[in-house]
Amino acid sequence: MQTQPGPAELADAASGPSASPVAWQGRLSQLLQQCKGPLTFAASFAFLNAVMNSRYPARQPALWYLLPSLDVVVVFVVFALFGGFGQRVPRALRGALVALFVLSRVLRIADGIEMGAYYRNFNVVVDTPLVPEFVRLFYSTVPHWRFFLACAVMIALLWLLGFLVSRAFDVAERALRSPGYARAFSLLALVFAAASPFEWQAPHEKGSPFKVEDDRRLAGAFGSSIFSRFSTELDFAANIYGYKAEKIAGIRQQQQKLATSELDLGKLAGKNVYLFLIESYGECVVERPLLADQVLPAYQRFEQELGEKGFQIASRVLDSSTYGGRSWLAHATISTGVRTTDQFQLELLRVTQPKTLAQAFNEAGYRTVLVQSATRRPSPLKDFHHFTNHYYTSDFGYVGPEFGWSAMPDQFVLDFVRRHELIAPKAPLFFEYALTSSHAPWSDLPPMIEDWSALGDGSIYAHEPGTHFANGWLELGGAADAYARSVVYDLDVLRRYIASYITDDSLVIILGDHQPHSEVTDQNPATGVPVHVLSKDAALIDPFRARGYTPGMRAQTSGTHPGLETFMTDLLFDFSSAKVGGKL
Repeated sequence: MQTQPGPAELADAASGPSASPVAWQGRLSQLLQQCKGPLTFAASFAFLNAVMNSRYPARQPALWYLLPSLDVVVVFVVFALFGGFGQRVPRALRGALVALFVLSRVLRIADGIEMGAYYRNFNVVVDTPLVPEFVRLFYSTVPHWRFFLACAVMIALLWLLGFLVSRAFDVAERALRSPGYARAFSLLALVFAAASPFEWQAPHEKGSPFKVEDDRRLAGAFGSSIFSRFSTELDFAANIYGYKAEKIAGIRQQQQKLATSELDLGKLAGKNVYLFLIESYGECVVERPLLADQVLPAYQRFEQELGEKGFQIASRVLDSSTYGGRSWLAHATISTGVRTTDQFQLELLRVTQPKTLAQAFNEAGYRTVLVQSATRRPSPLKDFHHFTNHYYTSDFGYVGPEFGWSAMPDQFVLDFVRRHELIAPKAPLFFEYALTSSHAPWSDLPPMIEDWSALGDGSIYAHEPGTHFANGWLELGGAADAYARSVVYDLDVLRRYIASYITDDSLVIILGDHQPHSEVTDQNPATGVPVHVLSKDAALIDPFRARGYTPGMRAQTSGTHPGLETFMTDLLFDFSSAKVGGKL
């Protein structure tokens, strides 16, 4: 007969093997509860470290930013001191710290963007006035819905960053009221402080040394304070008048050099001069094999066809005053002979109005023409280039589609100006063209129209398919092929134009304004740009050869190069037949 288990047996069953999972779950839950506080505290510390240390989107070694930030350590010490006295951190101080962390992250992002594109840090004094222009550029080159969506996302991300920083401060402040947390944190901070003398170097990338200490990322064993970055801005702002005086002195020196020289350009003998500035045309086109594979055959076509037409060609490399963008700084450098590296210097040129390349040609009896098809609206600022005529976007009457950033294809631009300026010229001509089909982000390449007479008002481009590339302003990592093809397009357009329409002894100059974005140059910080000179008159090429230009289209990229600012004075002095600087 089966009997019912008694109370003792039931108790034994409850404590047997079947109860073990319940017990372990309880112990695990208890352990997790005990670890929750330290883990949350560590997560808040790691998050705040990343906010202050990370250089993204600049290059940086993986996870290095998890080193304790000196700024975060100081903030936590302040929290511990308030907690030790049983006080809450004042709300005003908390708000100021949140604002500091958000501002620091924005500055780091701005530095990362500037470093990636231009190989320089963001300068608050110089670069902030340009922010509205970059917003306008973004607005004009992407669909409007995407522009407004991006603005909304950016505002939301800034708010989210401030919220997360505030929550991380809450966690840290609550924890550091506990003597245990305060002692443990102080001990770790002392350990890192004791280790401060050590040197740490990031791994080399692609054979080039990339040292963290070169970027002032470390303060001993700590991530460097954001105040070292702020001090750079404050130092520049405090010395802005000295910087201004230095730049004005450079402008005056150049003015004096030109004023004491009789620059009649007599050796040109009234021949037309064409200056073609190819956007983003840098020395990387021959230095980086991926680009050279496409560009060098275009050089060969150029040399062969124009050589058969009687042109002599010489080339070299000059060092641009900018990198990755800000073409107007390179154009100002070419125009004035003053190396212009930032917007502040550009404004000084507007104020001082130095003598320019166009003015020298004006005085020599030339009609000077500026061609900027991408200038969608005249600048409200005072002009200092002083061309007698110009062609901006609205002057072309173009009715075809846009191609990426470019308002119209360069082939159309060249033909339009030819039809309006070269059919019946009344004076020798000096042209300066800004060719834009090779402008970032290299997303759309126009087709080559074989019959130039069919270009008309550009409507033909609505029926001739171009080439689309999956590139955008934020997706340039794979843009090398598109960039190379855009440069080849411009070289081929120029080759055909010169072969067909420049049949006299004109002087033709083809010059890059700056290197493309660093994603395309393969992180090469060199600032060299090719310059090519062509003419059927050997006497017009000889002065360039004397200055180190070599035969053919491929320039020598090794060694040091003259600055882009030397081009203007060399051109004026070499082709003036009168006294230069008081000497024959």
